[in-house]
Amino acid sequence: MSRLLILIISISFLFYGCENNVEETRIDCSQSDISIRVIDFEKSDCSIPGSVTVEASGGEVVSDSDYRYSINNGSLRESPIFDNLFAGNFTFSVTDNLGCTASISFTLESEASGITLNLEGEKSNCTSNTGSINANASGGEGQLLYSLDGGSFSTTSSFTEVGPGEHSVTVRDEEDCEVTKSLQIVTNTSLSSDIMPIITNDCAITGCHNGSISPRLTTNAEVISNARRIKSETQSGSMPRNRTLTQAEIDLIACWVDDGALDN
Repeated sequence: MSRLLILIISISFLFYGCENNVEETRIDCSQSDISIRVIDFEKSDCSIPGSVTVEASGGEVVSDSDYRYSINNGSLRESPIFDNLFAGNFTFSVTDNLGCTASISFTLESEASGITLNLEGEKSNCTSNTGSINANASGGEGQLLYSLDGGSFSTTSSFTEVGPGEHSVTVRDEEDCEVTKSLQIVTNTSLSSDIMPIITNDCAITGCHNGSISPRLTTNAEVISNARRIKSETQSGSMPRNRTLTQAEIDLIACWVDDGALDN
């Protein structure tokens, strides 16, 4: 074998292992000055939704167009204007180019004839429907009726045996005015108790994600910062290498990531 071929193979080995050896930059968002505030809003009525406009500042951005916003931990978007909102409690968040975030809670009020709807949820097990949702509504005309996820209406405002994921509750008054809000039911999956043992035993091992290749997955922070990648690769079966997770372990990882990859 020629010396040139040996040299090429040696260089390739340095750059390709289980994945690669590049150390990722670690971001300390606790030092970020990113902030968000509500600068305008319009109240909702029974059939006419309102809106909330927020403004971000600070953080690491080149221009204001780099900020990304979300409502109630939903998907990120470019616009700081949230419309089609009926009265209730909301959490607005902003994210900068480094992934650092800031949040603010805001109560959008209703006009005199409108319906105000707030939802509270209890956690569910990862693979069974043990969660619950309580709907608290006021306003409107006459008796209020409630529906979960498009089901039949009744006077019941509390729902049990609710599974993980996003659910919607609709409230209707006697004039057929309706207000709908959504709520994410998270699970009781724990990073420390459920996820880290899987990562430690099967992924952060010698020759792989214990520091010899990137990403390193030995601490809570490192696992959190790579949460969606971990979910994607365990779902596809490409992680861990040369090992196999049980379906229960794969489901736990997915539940934890879908819950928001919490440090719990």
